[in-house]
Amino acid sequence: MRDDQERFRRYRPRADVEQRRRLIVALLRQHPDGLTAREIGEATGLSRHLTASAVSGLFTRGVLHKRGHRYVLAAQDCSLYIFR
Repeated sequence: MRDDQERFRRYRPRADVEQRRRLIVALLRQHPDGLTAREIGEATGLSRHLTASAVSGLFTRGVLHKRGHRYVLAAQDCSLYIFR
């Protein structure tokens, strides 16, 4: 049982990151004009650090673009995006 618990802990953070990214993508689908990082954090309830990390990962992967200070989805349909 202990090995299973250690294995779960080892993989859990990645699942959390993917969940945060999906949450942000779903939020931005509802806001086609985009949101600032602060607005994303307020809407999701994520800390400033977790918001910045998730947004940065999505930006790096080309899922998000910046329009001024706002983040917008790079494509209308991000359902094809696979979190890795």
